[in-house]
Amino acid sequence: MRITRIVIGTAAILLAATSVLAQDRKPIPRDEINKYVVSAKAGVVNLAEGDARVIRARPFAMPETLISGDELQSGDTVKTGKDGRAEILLNPGCYLRLGEQSEFVFLFDSFTSDKLKLLRGSAVLEASAIDSSITVETPKASFEIARDGLYRFNVGADGRAEVAVRKGRVLVGVTTIKEGKRAVVEGGTAAIARLNKRDMDALDEWSKDRAKSLIALNSGLSNVGMMRTLGMSFMRNAWIYDPFCRCYTFLPIGGGFASPYGWNYPVCNPYGYYYYGYGGRYNNGGWTGGGGSVGGHPSSGGGSGGGHPSTGGGSSGGGHPNRGGGSSGGGGGSSGGGGGSIGGGGGSGGGGGGHQPPSPSPASSGGGRDRESPAPRRP
Repeated sequence: MRITRIVIGTAAILLAATSVLAQDRKPIPRDEINKYVVSAKAGVVNLAEGDARVIRARPFAMPETLISGDELQSGDTVKTGKDGRAEILLNPGCYLRLGEQSEFVFLFDSFTSDKLKLLRGSAVLEASAIDSSITVETPKASFEIARDGLYRFNVGADGRAEVAVRKGRVLVGVTTIKEGKRAVVEGGTAAIARLNKRDMDALDEWSKDRAKSLIALNSGLSNVGMMRTLGMSFMRNAWIYDPFCRCYTFLPIGGGFASPYGWNYPVCNPYGYYYYGYGGRYNNGGWTGGGGSVGGHPSSGGGSGGGHPSTGGGSSGGGHPNRGGGSSGGGGGSSGGGGGSIGGGGGSGGGGGGHQPPSPSPASSGGGRDRESPAPRRP
């Protein structure tokens, strides 16, 4: 009888522990079965390795093991131990990679704040797209990131903060820290010095390897699968979950996006070609390149008329001389110069440089691998 009580008690304890660990793990909705999962939400844990824990922003919360697929809420704290590290999705196109023996508070929400607080340790922020500025707070300084780039943050035991800007630009109060610079910030003063870009540690190397892997994942996305999943409703930068690789990668709305490590994202939203026009890049509140397939954007190479790729160019110009268009305009036709969605001008001689958008027909192979997607599983 005593043994029976012990067995029952042990089973009850294991059941309670399982319930606690699973309380924030939400199953994939049934309507997402056999589809890519697409999201614009910040806070998803894309990868967690080693000793990584999360403390939820609720009363009497105890540390929980952090696992891939967890979703952070504003106020949650993530801690890593000696061999721990984690990759967190911020706004689409931005990854936060936390090194070992580090701690940060996730303070993003849907309306007012794109912010995180690094309390100790190190983190790398890779930004391929910035829709709004991101604030990185530390115990003694606050940094504002408003440009695509690659940023490394260190916070010492005394709270002193350091930032290394490999690409991009950071604001510390009224001080701008430019690309190729590093700065130690204390007492509101930034001591700026030249950055040795060859000076990389294990966190930097891991971050670069992760970026390379995620670019490869993007290149393997199936246009057919995406067109079955996305429809015309999700027309913005997004995260897309590939059930084959069991993690998310960046899905740009259009062409022209690249990792600050130097690799391009070769696959974008297949409907973005027809909705916004291929070649343009909508980022940080404006268009930064390319021509319009159905109207384009005058300041980015679309011309005042823009034109449709199958019917010719705009009435007065198409093509920005620095972004692939001819110096005196050029059409937007399907095989001519200028900034059309297929032809893509190549300067005064026309031709070349364009990119073939995926076919809207589900029978087309598009730009990535085409295969039936199994049911997404939580990592």
